[in-house]
Amino acid sequence: MIHTPVSIMGQANGVTRPVHEYYRMPKIYDYDDYDRCVAQASPGGPAEDPVYCAARTIIKPDQASSLWRTIESFTNDTKRHFRHDHLDRGFCIETCRQLVQSLDAQTAEELFVPKFDVAFPYIINADAFNNVSDDRARYGRLINICQNYALRQRYNLTGYTEIEYCTGPQRAAPIDALDISFLVLTALIALLVIGSTWYDYYTSKQIGNEHYKKDLPCRRTMVLTSFSLVRNWYRLVSRSKDQLNEDLKFFQAIRFFTFCLVVVGHCGDLFTATAFANTQDREAEYYSPLGHMLINGSLIVQSFFEMSGFLLSIHFLTTQAKLKRISWSAILVTVAYRYIRLTPPYAFILMLHATWLPKLQDGPLWPRGAEVERNFCRRNWWTNLLYVNNYVNADEPCLQQAWYLACDYQLFTVGLIILVAVTKYKKYVVHIFSMSGLAAILIPALVVYFNHFDGVFVVTLQAERFIYWFDEMYHKIYIPFHTNIGCYIGGVVYGYLYYRIRTSDNKGNRSGFLKFLWYMTVPCGMLTLMISMIFYTNNFEKPSIWISIFFPLHKNAWALFGAIVLYGIIYNYNRFIKSVVNFPLFVPLGRLTYCAYISHVFFLKNFFYGTRGIPYFSNVSMYTKVISVIVASYILGVIVALTLEFPISALQKHLLSKQLEKVSKPDPPPANNNVSPPSA
Repeated sequence: MIHTPVSIMGQANGVTRPVHEYYRMPKIYDYDDYDRCVAQASPGGPAEDPVYCAARTIIKPDQASSLWRTIESFTNDTKRHFRHDHLDRGFCIETCRQLVQSLDAQTAEELFVPKFDVAFPYIINADAFNNVSDDRARYGRLINICQNYALRQRYNLTGYTEIEYCTGPQRAAPIDALDISFLVLTALIALLVIGSTWYDYYTSKQIGNEHYKKDLPCRRTMVLTSFSLVRNWYRLVSRSKDQLNEDLKFFQAIRFFTFCLVVVGHCGDLFTATAFANTQDREAEYYSPLGHMLINGSLIVQSFFEMSGFLLSIHFLTTQAKLKRISWSAILVTVAYRYIRLTPPYAFILMLHATWLPKLQDGPLWPRGAEVERNFCRRNWWTNLLYVNNYVNADEPCLQQAWYLACDYQLFTVGLIILVAVTKYKKYVVHIFSMSGLAAILIPALVVYFNHFDGVFVVTLQAERFIYWFDEMYHKIYIPFHTNIGCYIGGVVYGYLYYRIRTSDNKGNRSGFLKFLWYMTVPCGMLTLMISMIFYTNNFEKPSIWISIFFPLHKNAWALFGAIVLYGIIYNYNRFIKSVVNFPLFVPLGRLTYCAYISHVFFLKNFFYGTRGIPYFSNVSMYTKVISVIVASYILGVIVALTLEFPISALQKHLLSKQLEKVSKPDPPPANNNVSPPSA
């Protein structure tokens, strides 16, 4: 939601100020025209290629300046405002050179400000880009003088300016062996799909498409047709004949809608991480209770964790009932099986980011989105493929959204351990679940207490400018699995209880009180998001026991809300809602969510970092981007799913099922149901 600055942005640190004071401050984002800069390179122009540099400016404190005191006042409200002493700038080097050459030597010397102590992270590390050291040596002083000339002329202020990176049309990275390898790999996958599809058609002995909808009696033929495009399409759109999966079909709709909400949140982050004109409207959101529903929407990820734990519990117990025993070795085999199924499409998208993403566009912001991604992916790919990227080198992320994949993978392992334990030691079920729940409360509470954190994950605009790379709370409380275990354990317990109710033919409780609770979960969820506002408007003394306890209780309230919502849908509290979430279209959309999720940042980077000008943040611009990202992500997602995810899952089914049965492990969900948790 967008609010006008008149009634809200006139405040800073509780002091009412005229709105015009906000507009006296320097713009946070201001960039020279990139295309005009590039066009200056002509046959008769400068000998060197056109260069465009992005830089960060820190305004030098000057207590004698009333404008500086205004900047300082707004900046000190770090939870609700941008740092108005920290500016993003883009410079055309040729324009800057001409300006500096027009100045006399003494004026230029006076305008140069050397680096001074800066008490906060203000720039992306140089090793994330290419050739930054040379560019800083060549153009650093020039840009410093150029920026201070503008600051002095317009605001009577000065600052230290440091180059973050330089770019230009002649600076594209050359094609290397890894780039060629990606093309070769893509061609091999395409040939495999074409060959498998042809073989599947060649072996068809049934009229129509029934041949593709059923497994063939020959195991060898099924292996050879695993990559068949037509067969995998029917796996995508087919309906399960299993009654349990049919009853839980609505999960696919929840996955789809939650993925859409995730994209909304990520688009909001990317507006701030790139550039936009009306910064005052984003700051105004922090003064609105309704605005905090979006600001604190990161809690939605807890719904994913709960669904993941619920489905794991259901399928584990369903399969365990068919087996004579469950051994501890089943955990290792199941985890390995999951790794093989999820990793190939993930690795393919990772390789795309590490190779051809930077070559797709150019522009003033493109290196910040694509060149950094390429270098981080080439440096830290192994942390992603080992699913430890939420702990190792998390401040240099490749596919940053993949922190969830790592966290979910780790929680999946913990959930399996708990389920095997309650299966083998049935008389200690209550004790095992109780101890798990206690740990889920105690661990994040201790992290919050000893790190002096607030009672919620505080989403600051300054942290968003670097997509949380430098945010301590993000690294210590948001992405680790040990601080996200609560809702996952809640899902495991709820799945366990649901299975027991289901096997006892219980028709469910439809009492008026439970229906009332069910209808109240949405407003209660909204209030839960809005109550986070108290930690933005107050600086409570820390460490605090009550804040430490509030954090896990507030976060894990989503497990309770989620359990009530799922219970009401399962037992048909509202026929209209049940019919909506069971609409057939959501089945393939839900199954594609995993591949759409790992693909969506590719399009976020293209749509946001590929921009030339500075856009205006509004509901229309925001949701236009959201819809574009969702549609594009599903287009790429369906390609990746049909050529990698579904074929790999089919190969596992045909090649490894007997080996898995030998260790009496719970059989993973069928490929066509794709009930692996959605990502966020």
